[in-house]
Amino acid sequence: MFVSTRFTPGRLATIAVLAMSITSAASGAVLFTITDSLANTDPTQLGRLSRNGIPQDWAGSEPFPGTINLATPYHYRYYDVNVGATPFIQIIMDASTVTEFASAYITSYDPANKATNWLGDAGVSGNYFGVDPLFFQVIATPNSILRVVINNTTGGALPLGNGIFTLTVEGYIDSSFGEPGAVPEPATLGLTLAGLGALAFLHHRRRRNASSITD
Repeated sequence: MFVSTRFTPGRLATIAVLAMSITSAASGAVLFTITDSLANTDPTQLGRLSRNGIPQDWAGSEPFPGTINLATPYHYRYYDVNVGATPFIQIIMDASTVTEFASAYITSYDPANKATNWLGDAGVSGNYFGVDPLFFQVIATPNSILRVVINNTTGGALPLGNGIFTLTVEGYIDSSFGEPGAVPEPATLGLTLAGLGALAFLHHRRRRNASSITD
């Protein structure tokens, strides 16, 4: 199914922010990274977040997506990260299958009430391994614990050789990807502008892909 995308000024501003996230990664701090996979020994929850196709960003443009399949068990695992003095958080998931879904919570996660402490999620599940990692952004209270949750989306027992994912959590001082008031280097600005067209295309492609795996 083809989904057209109109790039309004607000959306173009969002794409500019996303471009900065790619080209200025060196100005942030990697708070946590791990390569892992879910297992049948992990706990299960009933139901999961719906895939609404909207990755959260620092503007808070993703509403809580709701939950679905409340009678179906899904395996999940979480990772706790102290954000320190970097409340602007970017979460990147590079996955080998479409069965992993990432979401973020502040302090704690209640699998029986998935709206409690929810900050945001990736909007879609994985399967961009080594090519086009999924990422989303949230704002956390400084020096708080961010809990990143990965759950499967197929329900029931996990298949043999369940997908591998790499999870990376980056922290930034502010939404300009550096110290407050910092000015990006000319080379960084050039890369950012050059990447806008590519990001517009990727955004369009992801919206088209997401239309086939929502819910």
